[in-house]
This record gives sequence, C-alpha cells and structure tokens, in this order.
Amino acid sequence: MVEFIEECLNEDEREGLKKQKHTAKRIYDRLVAEKGFKGGESTVRRKVRELRGGRQKVFIPLSFEPGEAMQVDWGEAVVYLHGERQKINLFCSRLCYSCRPVVLAYTHQNEESFLDAFVRVFGILGGAPRRVVFDNARVAVKEGFGIHAKKQDGYTALSAHYAFSAEFCNIASGNEKGLVENLVAWSRNNILVPEPRV
Repeated sequence: MVEFIEECLNEDEREGLKKQKHTAKRIYDRLVAEKGFKGGESTVRRKVRELRGGRQKVFIPLSFEPGEAMQVDWGEAVVYLHGERQKINLFCSRLCYSCRPVVLAYTHQNEESFLDAFVRVFGILGGAPRRVVFDNARVAVKEGFGIHAKKQDGYTALSAHYAFSAEFCNIASGNEKGLVENLVAWSRNNILVPEPRV
C-alpha cells in the first residue's frame, strides 16, 4: 500500500502539474480498483497526510435557497488528446443549494465556448437559477469588476433570455464562489488523474 501511495505522489511530481494531483480519496479508489485493497479510506488518508506533511484547510459553509444561485468558473487541466499532451479548459458549474455539479471540457476558453456551456448546463439541469456568480473574465465582462462590471453583449443576451441575474466577484476573491472553486480542483483530481488519454 505505502509503495503505491508513494508512486502516486511521485507520479504527480514527475508530471509537474500544480493543480492536477492525486487526492487521498483518488489514491484510495485506485488502491481498491487496481490492487484489491481491503483497508479503510481513513488509513489511506492518514498515510497520504503523513507522506505529504500537510494540514487540512478549513471552510465556512454558506446557506442558499433552492434555485437561488449557481456558481461558475473556468479551470485548466491536462490530457493526452490523440497522443499529444494538451491543456484543456473546464467549464465548471455548481448549484449552490444542492451542490449539483456540471463540468464540461473545451479546447478554448472563449465567448463561444462560454455561452455554449451555459446553454448545455441549463439543458442538463432543466432550467436556470435566479442568479449566476462568476469572476471578471473577459468572456463575460467588457470592463470593470464586481458590482461595477459591464457585461459582454453575448452574456447580456444570454442572461436576458434565461432570465438570470449575472453577478460578478471582486478581484482576487475566489472565496465569493468557493463551491465552484472546490469543484475545479475536485474535477482535476478525481476525474483527470492519472491524465486521461482520449
């Protein structure tokens, strides 16, 4: 077990990706699937924590009403696409009440992909929330930030069509959309480790 955990952590180091690494949960899942491990997940978590030497982070939970809000964000990951290592862009969305996630992969992080992702997410969810919280990326914002942000024309049309209020975070305030920030990391570490070959 220890050798496998060390190999997973070493693989992360060799790949050199800061944000796309094995989590203790992912290592446990791989141990069970690949090595027939019969032990508990807490045992693996303790060993990973010991080998990494880190402490757990804390968070403050928030409260939302059903259908009230959805948080969205872009993230990056690396996959092998047609045998070549390539960066992909993950459009991550999460409903704030139920925490239901939807993650879509795109080759480009542009306005076309951004708007397409919303249409697909709303189709998957069967509707749109009352408000969407996003950062100040140029795919959505012409100028300004936070409450002073001016939306791009395409995003204005989309929010009017689906009748949601578009809200923007303050600069360097990922905590204002912490549910989806967590989803970006979770997607990379639980779905895309080891790096998929597609």
